Amino acid sequence: KRMKARAPPPPNQHSAASRIHSDHKSPTETAVISDQNLVSMKENMINRLVDFTVVLPSGVEQKCTVQGSKAVMDVLVDLCSQYRLNPSQHSLELKSSGTQQVLNYKPNTLIGALDVQTVLLKEKIPEEKAKRPLPRVPEKSVRLVVNYLKTQKAVVRVSPEVPLQNIIPAICEKCEVSQEHIVLLRDGITGEELELTKSLEELGIKELYAWDRKKEPNRKASVSSDAIEKEKTRLLGLFNADRRSSK
Repeated sequence: KRMKARAPPPPNQHSAASRIHSDHKSPTETAVISDQNLVSMKENMINRLVDFTVVLPSGVEQKCTVQGSKAVMDVLVDLCSQYRLNPSQHSLELKSSGTQQVLNYKPNTLIGALDVQTVLLKEKIPEEKAKRPLPRVPEKSVRLVVNYLKTQKAVVRVSPEVPLQNIIPAICEKCEVSQEHIVLLRDGITGEELELTKSLEELGIKELYAWDRKKEPNRKASVSSDAIEKEKTRLLGLFNADRRSSK
């Protein structure tokens, strides 16, 4: 008897075997395919046109389109050339689309490889200007002699160009007088009250009397007492001078 030939495999058997073979590809083969896909994606990103908004140093916004294969440094040079700026004095700050996060990049990074939406063209601040503090102009000051409590004296260094009301805190701290009770007089003789809106320079004085209304309730008595003390001092000085001259 003749034996029958073996029947051919079903049509779908080959495809199933191929599928099984593909499902059991080696890690090396899978990595090669993944790398190829990645390269293809990068090529698509690089070859595409990139649209973004440029914010100039003046704050003006402009729309711009460049080839994705262009390096960020070349984009900087092109933008500076377009807007007549010096590339060495400017830098780019790139922000992503959506989140507007600042993107990190290197000068040779391709613009198409970045998810950029906004480009800020910023002027660089020279290091010397950034680090060097502004020169401080020394404030002009004078020694102000303050008479208080009839016989007490104090010296306060204040600005001669500011209104008296600005130096009252310094006078009160030095003489231990409350700001609520102090009155500034030209001297202890005339009892002339000084205008607090004027400065020492405008009044032409470097000495004054600080009258404490709480501790010296009687202003006239305080002024008269101070005048008597000053007159005594003057007469004593004259008497001593006469004695010295007579010898």
